Amino acid sequence: MNTMSNTTNMTIRIDKELKKSVDSLFKNLGITTNSAINMFLRQCEREQGLVFTPTMAPAPSKELQEALQEIEDYKNGKIELESYKDVKSLRKSLINDKK
Repeated sequence: MNTMSNTTNMTIRIDKELKKSVDSLFKNLGITTNSAINMFLRQCEREQGLVFTPTMAPAPSKELQEALQEIEDYKNGKIELESYKDVKSLRKSLINDKK
């Protein structure tokens, strides 16, 4: 009886922090990184392609980046934001800001 495994070794290079992060992720999911990679490869084989659609995420606009920074500044106590008692006072402020 042949007891040799029908597996082979594969060597890959990945960022240290990425490996640490995914090792932790997969451990929390109850699997090893090796198992997760095998699952990915088997699914690719089954689908005869990538199991996700590679895309280039668009860079956030300058306006969005500024808004996100404003939120962070507010959360960190660097700025205070105006508050309104009701929608009517908010609308009044918006109208006045346009002038």
